[in-house]
Amino acid sequence: MRIAIGGFGAESNAFSVEKPGDESVVVTSGQELLSSNRGRKTVLGGFLDGLNGAGISAVPTLRAFWGATGVIQKASYERFKAELIGSLRSAGRLDGVLLDLHGAMLAEGYPDGEGVLLKEVREVVGVGTPILCVLDIHGNVTDLKVQMADVLFGYRTNPHVDLYERGVKAARTLLAMLRREVKPVTRVRRLPMLGPNLGMSTWAYTFEAQERLPFSRIMRTATMLEKEPGMVDISVFIGFAHADMPQCVTTTVAVSNGDPTLAQSMADRVAQMVWEAREEFVKLRPLIPVDEAVDRAMKASRWPIILVDVADNSGGGAPCDNTVILEALLRKGAEDAVVPLRDPEAVARVFAAGPGAVLDLEVGGGIDGRFYKPVRIRATVKALTDGRYVIRGPHHGGYPVREGLLPKEAWSCADVGRTVVLKTNGVEVIVSEGRVGMERDYYKAAGVDPAERRIVVVKSAQAHRASFEGIAAEIIEVDMPGSCSSNYRGLTFKNVPRPIWPLDPI
Repeated sequence: MRIAIGGFGAESNAFSVEKPGDESVVVTSGQELLSSNRGRKTVLGGFLDGLNGAGISAVPTLRAFWGATGVIQKASYERFKAELIGSLRSAGRLDGVLLDLHGAMLAEGYPDGEGVLLKEVREVVGVGTPILCVLDIHGNVTDLKVQMADVLFGYRTNPHVDLYERGVKAARTLLAMLRREVKPVTRVRRLPMLGPNLGMSTWAYTFEAQERLPFSRIMRTATMLEKEPGMVDISVFIGFAHADMPQCVTTTVAVSNGDPTLAQSMADRVAQMVWEAREEFVKLRPLIPVDEAVDRAMKASRWPIILVDVADNSGGGAPCDNTVILEALLRKGAEDAVVPLRDPEAVARVFAAGPGAVLDLEVGGGIDGRFYKPVRIRATVKALTDGRYVIRGPHHGGYPVREGLLPKEAWSCADVGRTVVLKTNGVEVIVSEGRVGMERDYYKAAGVDPAERRIVVVKSAQAHRASFEGIAAEIIEVDMPGSCSSNYRGLTFKNVPRPIWPLDPI
């Protein structure tokens, strides 16, 4: 049997000022798609291990991902969609398709980019060929996606540390379908709710802390329910509200083995639990005004204190150039603090000046000037790096390597573009050309160990927790303006259904 494997997607923020194209997409194809994922804890690595030993030939297509960004340029979207479809056409006879999608892709003229892709995949392989997909928990479950795919599997964790496991399950479910053991039936339940991602976390470093998380509790219940006879899978999609499209709401997806009534009852049951816990999600991690957050951090007796710039979330398509916390730290005279920023122009100036130089320059605020402005500083250049680093531990994408199978060189690599470290008063500013990292390794690569600092700013919402919870004395989510605002302050929605919680009273 021959199973096609590929991937496609983006997490598109409709409020972003950026319109990425070919320069932003990461493409892997052919045999490299297989070799670069074997032994890794990725979705595609899970596909390969799930098929292993079943006498299956894995047929590589391509994986094109734009990451967390804005609305994809039409030409770029259509180019790589055509390449993926073309590779399927040229693959010959296929017995199934496994796709690693995100689920929240917007492209110019295509508000459901991955749904349109799935429609074309279905046209190529035919009605009888199974198509199974793994989506990010922030994927938006549209009618088109549900109609075109046989099964949609969502990540079960937030931050996302189970990509591999969901890939394995998708592959094994496909094998069960080919053996005629499973005939999946999917039912969904959409809630009038923009998912409060900040409080819908499943991650904590201790079992006791994790048990107290309301969304973790719900996902444990969902795991038990899907073990009941006749069930295949249950996913809860938080959705990506910042996509601002009609079906970017929180959605439950239940898959049964041929029983539509059972599937719908399970989708309804889990959705009701999510709906009833919505206020718990909001109360779990309240947003703290910036001055209050900085004061708390400066007065703390244990460190490091992590200040989370949730509205400039690097993993949500924000530009990473928000200066509000930096301004407050400087204004209040904070000591031993570190702040990451994205500013390609500042990086170019600093590289021209060289290490040890002292210069006056503006940093931040140059990409998205709607919510904040650049901050002028006088700074000493401490370090210059190429911005390439290795992610070694648990992080938002899971553990990079299956332990013991590959050498350390096979850990995940990241590249944020040229990076500089500036020292101004009691604050170190790490400035990169690209979107900043959300794990400790980003800071360490610049010569800054977060565990040894009093105050560390991260531009994230959930992703940082997998890396930072183990060292943080306290994590404070800061109420900030920006394109990834967690309470949607300053954002004007045009396409979500109304009324909808929490924008409207329901």
